[in-house]
Amino acid sequence: MKISNNKRCPRCNTKVPYGTPVCPSCMLNYTKFDSATNAEAKNAIKAGEHDRVLMRKGCPSDVKKWKLLLFTILLGFTGAHYYYVGRYKMGMFFTFFFIVGLTNAILSAVFGHIGGELYQIFTLLVLIWGVVLVLWIIDMAKVVLNHFKIPVSREG
Repeated sequence: MKISNNKRCPRCNTKVPYGTPVCPSCMLNYTKFDSATNAEAKNAIKAGEHDRVLMRKGCPSDVKKWKLLLFTILLGFTGAHYYYVGRYKMGMFFTFFFIVGLTNAILSAVFGHIGGELYQIFTLLVLIWGVVLVLWIIDMAKVVLNHFKIPVSREG
């Protein structure tokens, strides 16, 4: 197995040798990037300034890994771990399908077997809910292995 002496720049995806302080292609300062915080990125996302935000693997200094893991394990099916780090669109995706799945379960319990086109729609929604649950399990593994992408401010 060949081990690479390069890493990829999080901004431009250029291969850069380890130990290089600045990306030669986009001039990203890795020292500033490593000290960037999630709080600054959340403020930029709320202000609609997505060009100020980069994604990084692993937890920045202001995100506690144990909290992220707790949110992912206990409330991950609702998208809580995405809300915690400021990835609001993915959080809403998980929340929407959690509500759809919960509604589907309640309707199935109350009304029993539903026939016709309505049943086909509910079946499709259950399949999508199953995909979300698989994504939730994958997110747990990513958090444990430090591969979960967390937004940080590129200014650092």
